[in-house]
Amino acid sequence: MSAESILQDKVLVLNRYYQAIQITTVLRAICHLVKGTAKVITPDWTTHTLEEWIEASRFYDNGRLIRSPSLSLVAPDAIYLTTYDRLPKMEVVFNRANLFMRDQYTCQYCGKSVKNPKDRTIDHVLPRSRGGKTVWTNVVLCCRKCNLKKGDRTPEEAGMRLLKKPEAPKWQSLFWEKFPEEKRRVWEPFLNFAGLYPDS
Repeated sequence: MSAESILQDKVLVLNRYYQAIQITTVLRAICHLVKGTAKVITPDWTTHTLEEWIEASRFYDNGRLIRSPSLSLVAPDAIYLTTYDRLPKMEVVFNRANLFMRDQYTCQYCGKSVKNPKDRTIDHVLPRSRGGKTVWTNVVLCCRKCNLKKGDRTPEEAGMRLLKKPEAPKWQSLFWEKFPEEKRRVWEPFLNFAGLYPDS
């Protein structure tokens, strides 16, 4: 892994109560450490200031060593903000990216995985021309084929069925979707603590 890709790798951010609140990059995490607003936290719950982490990096190897002329340190997997005690807003912002995550990049009519952005459309369950609003409970991710088939009709009129009733997502579920697969094992202790791991 190149130094540049390591700096853009993902780091879990916890608040001062060790509750997961966001995901950031290694570069931004290091900025927090330099400013003294965060400490590195390891899965065994030990914490380190920047200076302590530089020293500990001599014995800790996660395959992501960052070297500069003056120092070398291992990129942290997680940090916690020493004075920040808030949680993310419970209400999820309505936008295309969050809608696609809520629907797991799957057409809500045929169940097809819609990986190609050009094939993704947003369907209004009750068409806008008939008073349907652009809100969580009236929009779904839909592939182009199903959108053309449905047209300006309700699903019932078009002989189509929704996979599930659309509703506003909880921030925890979207937060989980953002976790890179390879990070979930490393972050599991923190996610279990925060009640975000699916089996917790």
